[in-house]
Amino acid sequence: MLLSFRVANHGSLREPQELNFAPTYGEDDRPAVPVVAIFGANASGKSTVVDAFEYFRRAVRDSQARWLPGAPVPRRPFLLDHESRHEPSSYGVDLLLEGVRYVYGFSVTDTEVAEEWLYAYPKGRKRVLFERDRMAMTYGATLTGERVAVERLMRPNSLYVSAGAQSSHGQLTPVWEAMKGSFVVGDGSRQALAEAGAVATVMYETFAQLGLPLGADVLAAADLGVHGIRRAAGVNKRFKAPQSGRPDDYVPKGLTDAAAQSMEFIHRVGGDEFALPADVESAGTKTWLHMATTAVMAILNGTSMWVDEIDVSLHPLLTAKLLTLFRNPELNPLGAQLVFTTHDASLLGTMLGDQVLRRDQVWFVEKDAGTGASTLYPLTDFKPRKGENFERRYLAGSYGAVPLLPETAFEDMLKKYWGAHGEVVSA
Repeated sequence: MLLSFRVANHGSLREPQELNFAPTYGEDDRPAVPVVAIFGANASGKSTVVDAFEYFRRAVRDSQARWLPGAPVPRRPFLLDHESRHEPSSYGVDLLLEGVRYVYGFSVTDTEVAEEWLYAYPKGRKRVLFERDRMAMTYGATLTGERVAVERLMRPNSLYVSAGAQSSHGQLTPVWEAMKGSFVVGDGSRQALAEAGAVATVMYETFAQLGLPLGADVLAAADLGVHGIRRAAGVNKRFKAPQSGRPDDYVPKGLTDAAAQSMEFIHRVGGDEFALPADVESAGTKTWLHMATTAVMAILNGTSMWVDEIDVSLHPLLTAKLLTLFRNPELNPLGAQLVFTTHDASLLGTMLGDQVLRRDQVWFVEKDAGTGASTLYPLTDFKPRKGENFERRYLAGSYGAVPLLPETAFEDMLKKYWGAHGEVVSA
């Protein structure tokens, strides 16, 4: 369970920013809120927050296994000044594992890992597991096992935690698993939808083999007119049922556009059943299937799910329904979390009589016009009252993070190209 995520010098996030999941008003007895929504204008930096977490997750997962020895560190620093591109980029999390709080983070330059640290807080007291200054390691007494062997495996451009996981280190591997196991979902682009179709197909058949008709349930519950999905006849399966019987043991590999297009959607009309290919289904159907299937996987694993532009191709009521899966402690007993960006201000209001988002589940991103740097801040900074109309106040600009449009900007733009009598004015 994530308690916070910190980032500095990544994309438009130049200064240190923190996304804090701690409940504020005592409305939830869980140690972290299950849902966080990030609002902001176009190009304000909302997607950069998700991208920063995805970079952090991939660095933890891949730096030892996939980053080539001696290769540059593939980072994305702030580029709108002359200093930041030469300064380190930093990332860190606080997370809760089996009741113990851990603090992990690292900073990287273009060529190496500059710093890395891991602390544990059993019974609230700080215990250093390790601290790293470039290739120099300092160990705490609580880190046991083959720590020097891990150090020998580590490279200047790889993380110690990643090297420890490669060596199956008993204390480092669970932390690595917790951090790399999150789901990050892109937008509704063609590539994302192709991947969505492929993954959803595998997940559907996975659950079907376990006696759980996930695909049919997810689609039918959304009232999309689709009652199930299946692979087209003659298409070879690329997986086998997990020996453990756990759905999360599936890791689909080598999924391509072709795999996605092998999926058929089942429609029932007038007592007849029709199987339609994936390429004629709507983007909304495939997006919902992707989102809901990924959400179920995150909930079953107790991990976090990060979504950029959750409202792309989804009706607000479907988005709100997705949120309820995470907010309900009976449906989400392992503490999975949903973090998403959106432009949909209706999510700040009520739907069917219920508040969609609590006050401590709303964050904003705003970009400074003078510097090009983004700032991340919570709704709670404004001390909103319970029951306040957040949607109306947000659209009115009370919280910032909305586009500032000159009243006649678009009209003046068109007048530049059209003459007084409707003729095009040459450039």
